Amino acid sequence: MTRRGVTRHVGLVVATFAATMLLATLNRVVFMVYNRALGAECSLADFGLALLHGLKLDMSVAGYVCIVPLLISIATIWLQDNKSIINVLQHIVMLYFCIATLLMAAVQCADIGMFGEWQSRIDSQIFIYTPSEMMASLSFMHVIGAIVYITATFCIGLWLYRLAVLRWFAPILRQSLGSRFLSMGVMLVITAVLFVAIRGGLTTATANVSKAYFSSNMFLNQAAVNPLFSLLDSLTSEERFDEYHFTSEEEAEATMGEIMSDTDSLSDKWLNTDRPNVVLVVVEGMGRMITDTEVGGESVTPNLERLRSEGIWFENLYASSFRTDRGTVATLSGFPAQPKMSIMKYPKRASHLAGIASSLAEAGYATRFFYGGDANFTNTRAYLYATGYQEVIDESSLSLDGHRSKWGYADDVVLEAAAEAILARMDNSAPTFETILTLSSHEPFEVPYARLEDKLLNAFAFTDEVIGKFVERLRQSEHWANTLIIIIPDHGYPYPASVSNYSAERHHIPMLWLGGAVAEPRTIESFAAQTDLAATLLAQLSLPHDAYPFSRNIASEEATHFGYWTFNNGFGIASSEGTTIYDCDTARSIVSTTGSMEQEHLRYGKALLQSTFYKIERL
Repeated sequence: MTRRGVTRHVGLVVATFAATMLLATLNRVVFMVYNRALGAECSLADFGLALLHGLKLDMSVAGYVCIVPLLISIATIWLQDNKSIINVLQHIVMLYFCIATLLMAAVQCADIGMFGEWQSRIDSQIFIYTPSEMMASLSFMHVIGAIVYITATFCIGLWLYRLAVLRWFAPILRQSLGSRFLSMGVMLVITAVLFVAIRGGLTTATANVSKAYFSSNMFLNQAAVNPLFSLLDSLTSEERFDEYHFTSEEEAEATMGEIMSDTDSLSDKWLNTDRPNVVLVVVEGMGRMITDTEVGGESVTPNLERLRSEGIWFENLYASSFRTDRGTVATLSGFPAQPKMSIMKYPKRASHLAGIASSLAEAGYATRFFYGGDANFTNTRAYLYATGYQEVIDESSLSLDGHRSKWGYADDVVLEAAAEAILARMDNSAPTFETILTLSSHEPFEVPYARLEDKLLNAFAFTDEVIGKFVERLRQSEHWANTLIIIIPDHGYPYPASVSNYSAERHHIPMLWLGGAVAEPRTIESFAAQTDLAATLLAQLSLPHDAYPFSRNIASEEATHFGYWTFNNGFGIASSEGTTIYDCDTARSIVSTTGSMEQEHLRYGKALLQSTFYKIERL
């Protein structure tokens, strides 16, 4: 009796989970068949991978669906002797399944129908339109098809869930107290398992649409996304885009036209070739507050200090934000960070951003991204594929023998593996664009290295040494003469702890261009922003950069030179005339200012912040 009782209590939840997973798989098959024209270049094996990768988000949705059956199953453990209450609970769970199945069928149907037009899975934008507006674009056959699909899905789903109820819901009478406690213990384990499913696993990255992305083919990635997850995710994370409205749109555009003036002309050519292999190393948190620090008379980052004398050193560059997800977008898409949100967490909008990878891919470059951690974190994988990376290599596709922290593989083994792969690809005739995002200089700062006593500084010293070895490895290759290495942090770091999160010092970062493709060493004194890398690099490669409206060519004499960053909740501007920091909270006031450009700085920053959200709203 004990074993049978436990099995029945667990069975309703397990059967509900299995039924929801089956419905999601059937929906994905219908989705791919209905939109097969968009996946004409895909093989059956590709579609099989979409089904496989789609299970990640399907499990999260199934976990949510199981919450009510879980609670009712727990209730039956203690109420099983009361047949009338058990009967009521059975009717409640069946009503729940009816409502849930109908909602799932309706959402899945709308998603399948709209995908051909929207080219993305369903999200909260569907609620912008009234039912009559949505119906206006549907033909009679569309309506008939929708009715058939919803009816069929509802009937299949309800049949599956009804089997779960009839098979597993029967009450267990006269179960002993010990048996009930055993059942309760098992249900607690099931609760923990469902929590892991809902969360998307035990890694640092919680469930997000990026979990399903696996290919450079965006249709396959979209096919793997669960539409219910996409809708729920957008409903719970959508932000207001009109919060930073300082002036009229026309006035903001006029200011933007002034500060983002034509920057196509070059005051000087910094490279000796238009098509070098480009290796971009984005370093976790290594701001100038770190690289300018000395311990016992020696730099914390001696390799960067040594290398700056042989490359192009940017003395006055400012990071766009204080977070990796925002700094990555600023670096790779030339798009400014937002004070209280991250566009990377909005895959549909982020997918419309330009990207250095896509610009170089159009010019014949092969593109690839390396990261020793989980590329699903904050939807990074989805963003990378959408903005031009043909291949994303992270811990899921690496098998390395080396130290690991909670974030992933240590930088030494990752950069060593990346160097091998990069040099192998350079043997091909086509130029390559390789990007590496480091992670070891992130808390908890656990690294296989012990040069400095301070744990934080030691981690940065470790990454610096690894980068030094990486550069020397490429230098020894025959491809060095045609290689450009760009080293830039994703953001700065608050070191020492007394440094405020909004200050210019907090966001001041280094950037260094190295390699045989550099014409001669020099120091660039012009003030600039992290977002300016895109336009500057593309201009040096004689490629257009008009797709990057927030990125300026640092090498242009016509550009308005200043650094710009955002923090929670405000922005800062730094130029050769001083700095201005503005708080966007209810008081809306200047936090600090130096120099004579306060009003101009305010005008620049407000126009940039307001225009950033205009752009996001229209993506």
